[in-house]
Amino acid sequence: MIRSLVLAALALLVCAAAIPARAQDTLSRELIDACVGCRLPHDLHGRDLHGLRFVGTDLRDVDFSHANLSGAQFTGANLDGTRFDDADLRNARFVGVRLGRASFARANTDGVSFVGAKVTQAALDGTLGRVIIRNCTGCALQGLDLHGADLRGIKVVGANLSDANFAGARLNDAQLIGVRAHDADFSRADLHGANLFGASLRGTKLAGAAIGDAVLCSEARDYYPSGTTEHRTICADLRGVDLRGLDFRAARWCSNDDEARPRTCRTVTRQELIDIAHADLTGAQAPA
Repeated sequence: MIRSLVLAALALLVCAAAIPARAQDTLSRELIDACVGCRLPHDLHGRDLHGLRFVGTDLRDVDFSHANLSGAQFTGANLDGTRFDDADLRNARFVGVRLGRASFARANTDGVSFVGAKVTQAALDGTLGRVIIRNCTGCALQGLDLHGADLRGIKVVGANLSDANFAGARLNDAQLIGVRAHDADFSRADLHGANLFGASLRGTKLAGAAIGDAVLCSEARDYYPSGTTEHRTICADLRGVDLRGLDFRAARWCSNDDEARPRTCRTVTRQELIDIAHADLTGAQAPA
């Protein structure tokens, strides 16, 4: 009942031309922030909605073009067909949202992050894919096609990138930590400086890729109630990957970076690649 009243008031407010714009924005902000699981009006373009929380909100086909959504948080929202064209989305956060056919054309997405976002393969066009993959944790991005894209410095943790196409992409200094990228295509990709710690790359295509000084192995620490700490090495899983012609001589093993001890790196060893990364180095240029 309360949600229905809030929604009705918001719909009337959006349509009320006699109310000053600033007063409309203030009341709209208060009503939206108070409503959980609401279906909002379709036309919210140009509104000042910065810092608001959209929780469980049905935002299908809503027009947020030119709106100020900086610092806003979308949690469990349905964003199928939502328009964010030319919107200010700086430092906005999208958690557990559904993104189908959403549009971010010309939006300011500096600092935007996605956690657990679900995107249908048909909706993963170049623009939407580029926005999501800049900072994404635990996202479902199977089949993403960003071949030839400039993806330097992206941060992707624990995401599903299986069957994705990054052929010829620039992935310098990318963080691809713990991703699942089975049967993905990284052929001719530039991976200099990329961090592939814990990535599962089974069946991935790497023909012609530049490995350079990519981090393929890293230190993991297990802490026990007794106060003891066990150090072990975890590497990218390279099972079933054709590595012929690739150069691993500069690939790195790096320690964890923490306050007690700065990060240190060294060249990964041939034995680590074979025993831990399960790499078949036949025809590859391998380290000692």
